[in-house]
Amino acid sequence: MEVERVQRWVASALVLTVCTLFATGMAILSGTVDRSGARPGLLVLSSVVGLMAMAGVRVINAKPVLTPWLVLGLLPAAVVGSYYWLTG
Repeated sequence: MEVERVQRWVASALVLTVCTLFATGMAILSGTVDRSGARPGLLVLSSVVGLMAMAGVRVINAKPVLTPWLVLGLLPAAVVGSYYWLTG
């Protein structure tokens, strides 16, 4: 296996892990804030961070950025937002 390929995999894993944890943390924080306007704002920021994480992984691997895989970046905000919406 080529060293460059392994480096791309490691960089992709690091970017995806760090950004996904950050996006999930912001989405969870949106459920704990008292201000009514903060919840949608934090969910939007969480979505943007998730989208940027997926785009970053695509750029690192020299793949086209605009693909259906980009939608996975919305997953943390969608899951946590729907949980808070269902539980009231």
